Amino acid sequence: MKDRIAETLETLDCMGVDYGDVRCETVNTEVTMMRNARLEECSADETEGVGIRVLVNGCWGFAACTGYRRDDMEAAAARAVDVARAAGGRGKVELAPLDLQQGVYSGPCEKDPFQVSREDKIGLLQKVSDEMAADPRIRSSFARLWFQKRDRVIGTTRGDLVETELVFSEPFLMATAVNSGDAQSRSLQDGGRIAGWEWIEESGMERWGEKAREEALMKLLADESPSGEMDLILDGLHLSLTMHESVGHPTESDRALGWEANMAGRTFVALEDRGRLVYGSELVNFLADNTLPYGIASWGWDDDLVPGQKWYTIKNGVFQEFGSVRETALLVGSSSSRGCCRAMNAQCFPINRQPNFYLEPPENGVSPEDLASDVAHGIWIEGRGSFSIDQRRENFQFGGDLFWEIRNGKKVRPLKKVIYRSVTPKFWGSLDGMADREHFRTMGVLNCGKGEPPQSARMTHGASYCRFRGVEVGGGR
Repeated sequence: MKDRIAETLETLDCMGVDYGDVRCETVNTEVTMMRNARLEECSADETEGVGIRVLVNGCWGFAACTGYRRDDMEAAAARAVDVARAAGGRGKVELAPLDLQQGVYSGPCEKDPFQVSREDKIGLLQKVSDEMAADPRIRSSFARLWFQKRDRVIGTTRGDLVETELVFSEPFLMATAVNSGDAQSRSLQDGGRIAGWEWIEESGMERWGEKAREEALMKLLADESPSGEMDLILDGLHLSLTMHESVGHPTESDRALGWEANMAGRTFVALEDRGRLVYGSELVNFLADNTLPYGIASWGWDDDLVPGQKWYTIKNGVFQEFGSVRETALLVGSSSSRGCCRAMNAQCFPINRQPNFYLEPPENGVSPEDLASDVAHGIWIEGRGSFSIDQRRENFQFGGDLFWEIRNGKKVRPLKKVIYRSVTPKFWGSLDGMADREHFRTMGVLNCGKGEPPQSARMTHGASYCRFRGVEVGGGR
């Protein structure tokens, strides 16, 4: 692979490009899936791809091919140069400075999931599927194990050369209960990690079949949500989606520049808002962290070859910095890229994506129950559900996966069909309490959609339990 990259880079030099990079990826994916306690999919595949990106007179060109045949890579290089030259030198791309990058990065993986037998994987899925289906009111069950190994090598005409070896693992299951014209579901939602089979064990998937069944049935028989202005206690899995939509996407630099309006629009955050926009209360500290070992945006280097970094997106409630790539960094007032450039695969041009980021928990010993003890009337929400957000990412509504009504500091009854509504700065401004690090949980998102043509991307979000005051709550079907 390295020899092919070197040959292709030499070809790009001979073509007179100002900059070029060659990204080779070998991806192995394995899926084992059961639906209604029957094996539905048991697949494994391997793909090889090359993405070639060039700059000529300030214009990008990109082309890709499958496999590592020399002739195919040379032809893709020529197509990429032709695309860049077709713009006639009218480009204005200026890349932020970057030191020469060399090295190898391997993500954490204690137990190679590809070495775990198919029999063991199917046995685990069968066990949890049978447990979900143990009550006839569970009309639908779904269980899946997904694994991917991604080996990537990137070289540039500058002389950079980096290698990454990453293993991704994701467990998932969901039970759906049906009765009297209503359906309610409960699911395991911890998402993916850069990790091996140890993540399947740590997630507790083996114990989730019974839990999903019983809590889906509990929701089915629960009362519908009351309406009104209430306090909320939200867990980290639930907040992973809320922060993804109302903080992660609005602080992407390409949206602030007006370059990106797909997948729910641009952003209310302006370029001049750095260091002055009050995004939330003083407890709101969003830490972007592409060095988080198991975080699924921690790739060692992004597709610009910028090393993984850690920085505050929001500190003490005030917006600090956009997530940027080398092309956007100088335009949004940064001296260097924050390393947010990633493509879905070798066939795609890399774009500005969210980093791993999370709500930094405090060091004190407050528990979720302590937070709830000061709530006269509110809702306790766990897990992710439906959502909707406007084209500026200000007005939104979110559901969840499990709900309890709180009265005088205690959970008094389960609920269903709960929706809350708010405006982004108002919502984060109402945060007045957080549980400690012991209750911090993350969710690895594998399917963040963006771009045209659309690409999916991966990142990890998280938080401890948080208390929000005076949020509008209503029922949702």
